[in-house]
Amino acid sequence: MTRTARHVVELYNLTVWNKRDFALADELLGRTVIRHGVGEATTLTHEQAVRRIVDHWEMFDTVRFELNLVVAGDDGEHVAIVYQSPMTLKDGTQTTIGSMEVFRVVDGRITEVWNCGYKQGVWH
Repeated sequence: MTRTARHVVELYNLTVWNKRDFALADELLGRTVIRHGVGEATTLTHEQAVRRIVDHWEMFDTVRFELNLVVAGDDGEHVAIVYQSPMTLKDGTQTTIGSMEVFRVVDGRITEVWNCGYKQGVWH
């Protein structure tokens, strides 16, 4: 049975990122993943998309995504999240960032992500 788009996005954030489950990342990320920013888009291969997570984790002792809001679109493909992410760098420095992202999930795999950046701090 194919996972819903919402389930894929929740697994990606709460299990892949929070629990360093890189094998699950391999399962949830598409053949390519287009990461959209304002005025730009970067297409990652499957391997690059998984490596991005592994490389990010190498900078931190802890990373935790807290999903404050998850909204699944009626089309069954798009899911928007509002998150904050407390993290601790290898040197012990602690910070929290917050942002919003929109994911496109096709056939149980993340194929596109829209993110206009993040800010340091927590949502109020």
